[in-house]
This record gives sequence, structure tokens and C-alpha cells, in this order.
Amino acid sequence: MKKIVALLLLMCMCIPLFSGCTTLQGDNDKGANISMFITTFPQSLDPAAVQLSADTAMIFSLIYQPLTSINEKGKVEGALAEKWYSYYDKRDELYKMYFVLKETAWSDGIQVTAQDFVYAWKRILSPEMQSPYASLLYPIKNAMNYKSGVMTSDDVGLVAESETLLCITFEYDYDINLFAEAVSCIALVPLRENIVETAIKNNPKNDPDKKYNRDQDWDKNAAIMVCNGSYKVQGYEEGTKLVLERNAFYYRDPEDDYLDKSVVPYRLTCIYQETTIIGNVSEPIDEYTFQYNKYLAGNCYYLGAFTPTIYESLKSQISTNNLLSTYTYYFNTAHEITSDAKTRQALSCALDRTEIVNIMGTGMIAATGFVPTGVFDVKQGSDFRKAGTDIYSTTADVTKAKSLLQQAGVSGGTIKLYYLIPWTSVVYSSLEKHYSVRNMVTNYNPYEEIAKYAKQVWTELGFTVELTGIYAENYQDALSAGEWDVFGIDYVINSVDAFAYLAPFATYYSGNYVSTSLESATFTPHYTGLQSEEYDSLIGSIVYVSNRSERVALLHQAEAKFAELCPATALFQYTKSYVISSKLDNMEVKGWYNYYDFSDLRLDNYIAVNSKEVAESLEAAEYAASADEGKSIDLSE
Repeated sequence: MKKIVALLLLMCMCIPLFSGCTTLQGDNDKGANISMFITTFPQSLDPAAVQLSADTAMIFSLIYQPLTSINEKGKVEGALAEKWYSYYDKRDELYKMYFVLKETAWSDGIQVTAQDFVYAWKRILSPEMQSPYASLLYPIKNAMNYKSGVMTSDDVGLVAESETLLCITFEYDYDINLFAEAVSCIALVPLRENIVETAIKNNPKNDPDKKYNRDQDWDKNAAIMVCNGSYKVQGYEEGTKLVLERNAFYYRDPEDDYLDKSVVPYRLTCIYQETTIIGNVSEPIDEYTFQYNKYLAGNCYYLGAFTPTIYESLKSQISTNNLLSTYTYYFNTAHEITSDAKTRQALSCALDRTEIVNIMGTGMIAATGFVPTGVFDVKQGSDFRKAGTDIYSTTADVTKAKSLLQQAGVSGGTIKLYYLIPWTSVVYSSLEKHYSVRNMVTNYNPYEEIAKYAKQVWTELGFTVELTGIYAENYQDALSAGEWDVFGIDYVINSVDAFAYLAPFATYYSGNYVSTSLESATFTPHYTGLQSEEYDSLIGSIVYVSNRSERVALLHQAEAKFAELCPATALFQYTKSYVISSKLDNMEVKGWYNYYDFSDLRLDNYIAVNSKEVAESLEAAEYAASADEGKSIDLSE
């Protein structure tokens, strides 16, 4: 008996020892450098900005951490927040909420504090910011007044009472559980004020005597950026590379803990195909095919973006999860051709959403409503989309479309349809220049394919449709300028609250830039130009309601009114598909948002793999250097 007791005591003593063990092999080993194709290149790493691609959220989830998360059952859990609670200030009759933060650090070793959330959220609410996430913060006292320009940031009910205590004062009594859900949105992560503001100050964007370089923006420069997630951005060059490196300060004491305590891999590396094309390659390939070939050869261990052909070839191996984002067409309600709601409805119902999903060919979901499936209804984990009626048919109804156009008195006209070219003009023109004497790389652009389909459908209705591709660096300006009739956009909200999807179309909730030159409160309408007093009133009646049953009933009414006004139409809901090598273990997809957890990835025999890749990189560099006429591609030219 004594021997058994002694053995049990020994086992208990060993538990902390084993749990603190490292995976690293020797003092010089930093861990695996894993070749991956997580997503296509993210054009901005500003989580609060208008996003160009739904996939960018997957990168955000690796490099940033919000206060809360939502587990797979729909329950709110702490992420960076250890706990939260409500407090009623009887003296001032104020309703407050407190978040207590865990102790962790930014990727430069500086502690993440409550002030980082105060800055990030006030930045979203500032009059000069264009962010579709502002309405999520409107329950905060004076948030709307600050956005309108009649109050200052000091008036907003956000205070860091200590490094780890964030205090929120609400406009009215508000359900703190509802707000805890709202701040799980990946757009509401903290940001470091000194990093962002210094970069803005030093950026010559507004200096006519200096040439503006977009790489000097803080959200596009790995040398400037700091991250509070499990990874930091080590390399960020379009057409060249995206490299995420372990955040060595992520829930880790550098003096006492193993280097891989919280994050096992050293790096996640995506080398885009353009840097490896040698000038004498007869048939250059796009980045999707390049990564696919690497995967088949055993040199890429995770594949997360596909063309339809590649998707079909790997279909039996693919895993798929839903994202809370949609591909949407905005209609310009201020333009003559799309000014009538019935015309907009006609353009919407003439589109066959099932056919669009087939064109995409990568497992997307045909939209049946503007709010996607996965958004909460009355209860956490319930589905707003399933609880409501279908807003859209997944098949085209051309007869209805023609009837609506007849009612609107519209028989034709010119529609200007804008879509995204998901690269900057510099990268695109560089490829064109280098391949001008041979076959050009055919860059797969799903947005263009959808636009071509829409053109075909609307042409058959009697319209003349002009297609215009917009490069990534011009996308936001083109959206704001409003020269378009229809604008294709990834509507990236990533919230479990239907309010977040519907509110931005109301005049006071768009989150767009507001001029502060006027003395009275002013707001800028949504990009679609929608101005409906009835819709504004309906959204305004919801913002401070925290009774879930009452709130959701109003939100279903708002979606129905939205469908009637039709300032936008959702075409499909995004999914995220991937295949993973048998050599890679511990890949996890976590929580309601289906974000990746790559913190515990294990690559078989990674030391040999890393050595081989270094040798191959050196060999490729030597070959490129010796190629005739310097024919290796250099995108910096």
C-alpha cells in the first residue's frame, strides 16, 4: 500500500514537469518552419477597416486576440478577458461593465493593456474612420455622439482604470452578456496607439513633395506592426511572401518558460509563386496551381485556397467550415438606373445563386437571406437565418424580375458593375511586363467570373452592362466615390449579432467618414446612399434593446424592410475549405467562427524538412542569378 501511495505521489510531482516540457531539440532549435498556403495575400492587416477578402479573418485570428470568443456550442468564453461583470453606479446613475484582462504581451514584449482597447475602439468611433463595425460599439455612452462629431473622444464611456481593468459605461441599461458576444468580433481587437499614430504621422501620404509608399502604412509593414495573437507578422510582401512567426511573448514569461510554451511552430511561411518563376519557364502558372503542385510534391503542408479545378481534384480530402461573411452586390440608390427599389429587387432576383455557387466551384453556400446562417437568434447558438423566412430564392426568377422592371417603368439602360482585382496594379503590371513576349499568367479571379455571369443575366433583361475591375489599392476610394451602379464586395462582418449586418445601411450607423466642420451632428450615409426614414427609425429602435426576444423580433422586421428597399443583395455565404498533409498534426478549427488554432501544430521530422528547404532556396537563388539576361522576376523593379 505504501508503494502505491509513493508511486501516486511521484506521478503527481511529475505532472507539472511533463506539462512544461519543450518540443524543441537542442538550444539552437527554434521549431518548425511550416510551408503553408493559408489564404491569398491579405491586402491590409487593419482589423477595423473595410476588408477586401473574407479570408483575411483567418489571418486576423492568428495575429490578434479579442476580449472574448464563442465556443462551438455558442457560449461566450474569455479570450484575452479573464472575466467580466456589471456594476451600477448609484451616485451617477450609470450602468457599467468591467473586463478584467489576462496578462500577456505584444510581439515586441510590451504588455497588452486595457488602454489598447480604449484606443482601438475610439479609433473605430472617430469621425475620420471608415469602419463598418462602429455600430457594434454604439451601446457605449456617447459613442454615437462622438462619431457624429458633436462630442470628443474624452466623452466616450471607455476608460482604462488600470493596465488590466477596462471599464465601459453604457448609454442605458444593457445586457452585458450581449455586449460580451459583440466584442468577440475579430475587428474589435486591441491596437497599440504609439505604433499606429507614429506611422500615420511619418507617412508622406499627404505630403505633395514626397512620393507616397503604401508599404509605409502600419497595417502593410511587418517592420512596424505588432501583434497580440499567437503569431506576429514577420514577412509581408505582396507577390512574394507572407510569413507569420511565433509571438514569443504570447502568454509566456521569456525568463522562465520554454520558447514553445504557448506556440509550438516557429514560422508559418507562404512563398508566392512569382518569386520562383524563372525567365525560361515556357508556361508560367498562377499561385493556386503553384501551391497545389507544392502540396502534391509534399512541400506544402496546408492548402487553404483553390481554383474550381483544384478544388474538384481534392474534393474527397477537403474539410469545410462556414464563415460569417457573404459576397454581396451593393446597389447605388443615388443613381438613376438603380434609384427605384423595384429595379434593385429585379436585378437581385434575376440572379441564380445556385449557378453563382457552381461558378465559384469551391463549396460556397447560396444565400437565402442577407444575414448569413450562424448568426444567433433568440438563444445563443440558435440560427437567425433558420428562424426567419427565406429572403432570396436560390434559383433565378426572371419572370418576377421582368414584372418588377415593368412596375418600375424601366426597360433598359447602362449599368456600371465594379468588381475587385485582388492584387495591386504594381504586382499585376510586373507580371504583365515580364510575360509580355510569352503567354501571360492567367490569374484566377472569382469576382470577375461572377461579374461576367451577372452581365449575361442583366443583358438578357435589356440592360447594357459595363464591367470595371478595380485594383486593390484603389478599391476603398472607388467604393467611396460612388461612380458605380453595382459594386461587388466581400461583406466581412464576422459577428453573431444580426444587428451588425443590417445597421450599417441606416444613415446614422454606416460607420463612414463624418465631416466635423459643421456645428450640429452629422452622419454620412452608407456607400449605397440609402436614405429611408422608416429603416433608420427601425434600426434606431434596436440599438439599445438588450431583451433578446424583443430585439430579435425587431431584427427580423429590419431584414424584411431591408429586402424591400434592397440597397444590397447577398449572393453567397463564404466557407473556408482546406486540405492538410498527413505529416502535419494537431491542426484545430475552434469555436463558432471556425477560426484556425495553429499554436500546437506538429510537423513530422521538421529539422530535416527545414534543412532541405533552406538548401532548395539557396539553389533556386543561385539558378536565378545565373539565368540569361537576369530573367528571374523581381517585383521591386
